[in-house]
Amino acid sequence: MAGYDSRCRMMEPPTPTRVRLCSRRQALGWLAGGAALGWAGPAEGAWKLVTVGGVEYVTAAGIKQFYRFAGLERSGASVALRSPRLVLRLRSGSQEMFVNGVKFMLSLPVRSQGADVLVSRIDLSKLIDPVLRPSHIAQGPLFTTVVVDPGHGGHDAGARGVFGNEETYTLDTSLRLAKQLQARGLKVVMTRTGDSYPSLPQRVEVANAAPASIFVSVHFNSGGATAQGVETYALAPQGTNRSRKEDAETDAMRFTGNARDSENIALATAVHASMLYQLKAVDRGILRDRWFLLKGIQTPGILVEGGFITSPVECAKIHNPLYRERLAAAIAAGIMNYRKALRR
Repeated sequence: MAGYDSRCRMMEPPTPTRVRLCSRRQALGWLAGGAALGWAGPAEGAWKLVTVGGVEYVTAAGIKQFYRFAGLERSGASVALRSPRLVLRLRSGSQEMFVNGVKFMLSLPVRSQGADVLVSRIDLSKLIDPVLRPSHIAQGPLFTTVVVDPGHGGHDAGARGVFGNEETYTLDTSLRLAKQLQARGLKVVMTRTGDSYPSLPQRVEVANAAPASIFVSVHFNSGGATAQGVETYALAPQGTNRSRKEDAETDAMRFTGNARDSENIALATAVHASMLYQLKAVDRGILRDRWFLLKGIQTPGILVEGGFITSPVECAKIHNPLYRERLAAAIAAGIMNYRKALRR
């Protein structure tokens, strides 16, 4: 294979910056419907680092050893790493990864090299490690405030749905989310509370002005009459592609939001898994993009797509206030799961 460095080097485990020791019982309940997974914690040892085409990769065997998976099963191009309550699935040539059935989009495709299955080092450090070890994330004080951003508003109706427009549903869901969070003891700052349109820079300014906070932007999707499911977006790491094929591009720039890459993906995981578990929603994945809102914020942040209002089936659900209440409750529960994970 062109560009393969046969002089495989050994490296220290790649971890997010400013880490602290994790407990032996990691808080991965967001991937198991609230049940603790009982993961044993990382093992000591070096990593086999392989360079392909100038990109650094680690092996699936190294992931198995470091994170103490009980077994590694390979069937053709597919690989499954298993522990009693945790299954991580990969497939060579694919950018999809599944952890306990939750779909993630990797920044780079999985590769095969002889007997080795390779995962990019950036995906290890920017996705797999913060998802499996959220208590290693230490980027400042524990958040006490959630900045809730109802998408669109005012002159910007957003997506036009079968029974209503996105701006109306995002505001109602966000107000319900605010009440859910306040009932759990958190402070809430809203970027809008009525039918107005704060500009994107104004929304970023509100987010950055709130100390000890996280940012959640609530949206609903458009995609034709048959599209269904929920998506959750975190900012794409520096130098990687966006998940959406129509927007795919490599951008080497580092944005303000990239300073919180590990927190972003952990927050996205917690909220997305909670929506899947509580709503029994179609899983369209945890994705990466460079939305203006996510690029500029200084706090951990995500953008949630709560369903497709262009689908008659999904928009009928979204139009129902009871569904929007359930969606708000699921997002709030995910935020609390993320908060608990950081405290372990």
